[in-house]
Amino acid sequence: MKDLLLSLLPICLYLVLGLLIGKILPATQSARLARLITPFVWLLLFAIGYKFGLQLENLQNVTQILGIAMAYALGTTVFSFIGLWMLFPKGPKTTAEATSDFGIWHVIWECGIAFAFILAGIGLAKLLLMAQLNTELLPSVETFLYILLVLIGIDLVNAPISFKFLQFRTIATPIVVILFSLFGGAFVAWLMGMDIRNGLVMSAGFGWFSLSGVMVTARLGEFYGATSLMTDLFRELLSIVVLFFLGARHPVPAIGTAGATALDTTLPIIKKMSGNHYIATAIFSGAVLSLAAPFLLAWLLTMFN
Repeated sequence: MKDLLLSLLPICLYLVLGLLIGKILPATQSARLARLITPFVWLLLFAIGYKFGLQLENLQNVTQILGIAMAYALGTTVFSFIGLWMLFPKGPKTTAEATSDFGIWHVIWECGIAFAFILAGIGLAKLLLMAQLNTELLPSVETFLYILLVLIGIDLVNAPISFKFLQFRTIATPIVVILFSLFGGAFVAWLMGMDIRNGLVMSAGFGWFSLSGVMVTARLGEFYGATSLMTDLFRELLSIVVLFFLGARHPVPAIGTAGATALDTTLPIIKKMSGNHYIATAIFSGAVLSLAAPFLLAWLLTMFN
């Protein structure tokens, strides 16, 4: 609980800092700073790719782990999206959706740019590792994230946003994600002839890879720990694809696929693709899933005696 609160604190502080800066600055200067959100999203994706590349280097049985992890990530992502889509098939027309109406090629172009930055980050990580150079020289994911949170806070001052947390949509989103993620994990485990308990554990990290990797490794060993870590990393990457392609037209289901990362690393992408109207839903859902993940994982891991 203490670690969770400490991880939430800087996110809240940087958002508040951005709101304060936005209140102080003239509207024209706030608008200029808000335009920096898009380039910093690309830099954040580059940092995510770089982190992903470093994680791959440390894995044993890489091919088997990646195959199992991708299956679980696909299952939990698809089931989470479908579960929320049945409740919230389409959001109200927003500025983000109007932007997406430029056509499918506009969305493909933006998604292509996003993955180009991710691949560039992976490539740089591989080059530095092959050259045996220091891999700690680049700014961390958190650095770009905190800058983006400040910029989002600045933008929110002059943008419409609803923080009515008691809306059905807001409360239902994390609950549906929990239930359908677990169902998706169990279904994938059944398809692959694996223990259903493994499927439940692999689906309970909700994208929080640093938590799931450590907790599962301590209980089930390095193989399952690495699989859990990669499952949640793949969930994060898949949610980026979903948000770029479907975040404007189906905002709530797309936010659900981001899981716990809707609170932090994918929040800027949610803002970009779904609009400010859904930021409150993303923050609430991400916070609830971040709170639920350690307790749910701990409980599920007790099934292995």
